[in-house]
Amino acid sequence: MNEQIFWELIDKARKIPAGNFETQCVNLTELLTEELSAEEIVAFEHILREKIEEASTWTIMAATFVVCSFISDDTYEDFRAWMVGQGKENFYKILRDPNEICNIVKPSRDLELGGEFMLFAAVNAYLDKTDSDDEDAFYEMIEHPDEKEIVQKWPESKNDYRKMFPQLYDTFWNEDRIQQKLEEAEEEED
Repeated sequence: MNEQIFWELIDKARKIPAGNFETQCVNLTELLTEELSAEEIVAFEHILREKIEEASTWTIMAATFVVCSFISDDTYEDFRAWMVGQGKENFYKILRDPNEICNIVKPSRDLELGGEFMLFAAVNAYLDKTDSDDEDAFYEMIEHPDEKEIVQKWPESKNDYRKMFPQLYDTFWNEDRIQQKLEEAEEEED
């Protein structure tokens, strides 16, 4: 397993007709199960984790908030996993300029990118391949790259977000959704 094969598998899954990102990830799980050994599936997960960490930048964190109307550790990880699932070319386009997201996905009222499904593709393939149900055993084999420390410079106004990401802001900014997500987060804390 190497990066070239990693990206080829993601592209192969992307080319299979799928109604949404979740289905694309199910297709990827099937490809991993059919085409890779258990050890190669673990190696696939290592590369996935490296790519997710590569996308860990202040710019991507801020773009996550604009697109998803919310930010948390899970939302941020899911967003970066979704980026990886868009294939190598799109992944690096988004890293260079998050406004490129507007060329990949169109907004909807309840935008859910489904990035978390990418996080389960390899573990599900591994469990299928080894006829096991021990997720913990899989995750114990995964080496996570060191997390970069990100200096966060949150914009102070909506205009500051618009200056950072003009296309993203105009396409995805949703005051109602931001308020809804804040209320949901407050309810979870209670």
